[in-house]
Amino acid sequence: METNLRSAEKLRLVHHHPGYLRVQAKIFLDVSENNSALVAARATAESIPGVLKCSHSPTTGSFVVEYRPDFVDVADLAEKIASNTGLDGVVTDIHSSFHRKELINSVLDAIQDVNQIIFKATQGKADLREIIPGALLLNSGVAFILGENRGRLPSWDSSLYRSYRIFVQFHRREVRKREKRERKNGESRSQDEKGTASAD
Repeated sequence: METNLRSAEKLRLVHHHPGYLRVQAKIFLDVSENNSALVAARATAESIPGVLKCSHSPTTGSFVVEYRPDFVDVADLAEKIASNTGLDGVVTDIHSSFHRKELINSVLDAIQDVNQIIFKATQGKADLREIIPGALLLNSGVAFILGENRGRLPSWDSSLYRSYRIFVQFHRREVRKREKRERKNGESRSQDEKGTASAD
């Protein structure tokens, strides 16, 4: 499917590694179901043998294609998406024109993708909020055992402190609830003790 609308905007190649292509364009910011450019992009990608999955982020205007590297020519794929969505070609060197906000959003998208992979892999038992401080805790143990032979690993106490701080920061809501519950329990115990002392 090809859209009849033509635009001076170019399709920006945001990220690529074998099997994964992320492109961006302002026309993909439209969240409406009848977005002809998005419909054309999906139809184009899905018509190419070897394409496994397509996804869209209206927040950043990103369009992601996952594919089999041995089946798909990524340059040809990007060019076809640009042509069929009415864009004026593909920009592969985006460093000079890439907007800071778009870069931040792209990084956040990538982090969310990784987070979802971990969440699914652990069957919903953990995500980056547990994995990152857990890795630092593991590093702390290894550094402690190796001692002066730890090489370039951070010191065990530094890793342990950072693990604690990151875990508490990621779970500050749960920590506050626990602290509030413990304060209430402490106050109840104190009142009970006072009542017992008065009775005596």
